Amino acid sequence: MDVLSFPRVRLVVPTNGKRAGYLEDCLTSIRQQREPVDLVIVGPNGAGRLLRQAAERHGCRFLVEEKQGLSNAVNQGWRGATSDYLAWLGDDDLLTEGSLAAARAELDRAPAATMVYGWLRVIDSAGATLYTVRPGSFASWFSQYGQNWVGQPGALYRREAVQRVGMLDPTLRYTMDFDLHLRLRQTGPTAYLPRVLGGFRVHPDSLTATNPQPREEGRRVMRRYLGPNARRMERCWWPVARGISRGWGALTKI
Repeated sequence: MDVLSFPRVRLVVPTNGKRAGYLEDCLTSIRQQREPVDLVIVGPNGAGRLLRQAAERHGCRFLVEEKQGLSNAVNQGWRGATSDYLAWLGDDDLLTEGSLAAARAELDRAPAATMVYGWLRVIDSAGATLYTVRPGSFASWFSQYGQNWVGQPGALYRREAVQRVGMLDPTLRYTMDFDLHLRLRQTGPTAYLPRVLGGFRVHPDSLTATNPQPREEGRRVMRRYLGPNARRMERCWWPVARGISRGWGALTKI
């Protein structure tokens, strides 16, 4: 492989191997990208046969997970990377056509940016579009107040920035992406790309659908990064932030 086609992105797909159809769609969406990708699947040894076959079909690597949990799987797949950029994609999510090249080009144009995010297409279990979220550049600033409109599917991270702030927190089950985004935002600007970068699948077995208290963990994460004055006044501004978030969410969904 010559230097021009050497992958500048390492992308990890963590999976438990129980959603073969979704996984195949996910891997296909990655391999259809115009951008060369160092693609790594991380999953349990119990599903090793299926995942090795998937890796062989898509010309990528399969790593047996060393520790359980999504964050541990992503961290394992990112470990040792020398690529310029890092990403991960849930095995039930998708990249849209040309999104990876567009995200990479945006970070090339903005060397100070720690990450790039964009529009997110929300799809159902069959892949049909339910709506599209267009968060705007405002979303990154607003996230510090616990209102997470920065979509992870299709987001791309500068490797050096991730290494500087640390990788995903394995103690978090639902909001490890939110936590990483807040840490990255503290160390440098984020870039926003007004185009659909990823597809987020909504189905009964997804982490989002099975979260019994969807706001609790995110609020705990938010408090990690609040200044002392914001923490002291949280009871005053939190209801206002929630109201703005509901209104903003309604405006950004089309």
